Amino acid sequence: MTELHGLCMGLFYGMLAIGLSLVFGVMKVINIAHGEFILLGAYITYWAYTLFGINPFVTLIFSALALFTLGLIIGRFMISPSLKGGVDPPLIVSFGLSLCLANLMRVYWTATPRGLNIYMGSIPLPGGFKLSAIHLLVAAIAIIGLLSLHIFLSKTYLGKALRAVSMDREAAMLMSVPSSRIETIAYAIGLLLAGVSGSILSIALSFDPTSGQIYLGKVMCVIVLGGVGYIPGAIVGGVVLGLAEAFGSFFFGDTVRNLIAYVMFLLILILRPTGILGKYRAF
Repeated sequence: MTELHGLCMGLFYGMLAIGLSLVFGVMKVINIAHGEFILLGAYITYWAYTLFGINPFVTLIFSALALFTLGLIIGRFMISPSLKGGVDPPLIVSFGLSLCLANLMRVYWTATPRGLNIYMGSIPLPGGFKLSAIHLLVAAIAIIGLLSLHIFLSKTYLGKALRAVSMDREAAMLMSVPSSRIETIAYAIGLLLAGVSGSILSIALSFDPTSGQIYLGKVMCVIVLGGVGYIPGAIVGGVVLGLAEAFGSFFFGDTVRNLIAYVMFLLILILRPTGILGKYRAF
């Protein structure tokens, strides 16, 4: 039972991480505001359901499109121009975005924890165990999202262009791939995935304006576990973290859940900085 809960949460963590992993793989910078964009998607879904009664699974689509549009604007006018100055300016820009978004959410939506916490019953399992239906649904949405991204990256022209830029930006430009435009699209797709993840978060868990940094920390742990910039590795890292948290909570209580991620993050940096799957590889 613990393994199933850990696996479901692990797939969710993988979903949280692939957007950031994609952005790093293409642009070679960490989007520090990724956690706040996840929260933005969560708040969109929460308020759409609370104020207008819109089904959260329908709102998930609108949340994804809204974050994608926002990503195009931010990527085009803030992130891409800052890349000309190296890796430091984009980090500073994303840090500023993180602070602005966190404080705006606190001002307009207060620090009150939110969450739909929809109850959908439980599914009986052999041995008399039961698995929460919402956890299973979250895992299913995460799997669909991961498979969709895999098909997009491997089968479409745009996906192949993203992979080309992630492997060698200059060589891609010589092959007439518009690298700057591809980087902007990669940033937008990263935010789209953050929007989807945020919608899932609002359905299953609670959150507040400070939760962004907590989830950013977990996402960083997942990415380092699986290998920085390697999307399949993010899935592996997510499952490892989910199982570690599940067993840690089972033996030591829920109070250690967040601590586990940071301890694993430090240990993997010290013992195996290239991640579980080895050296960096393009996705």
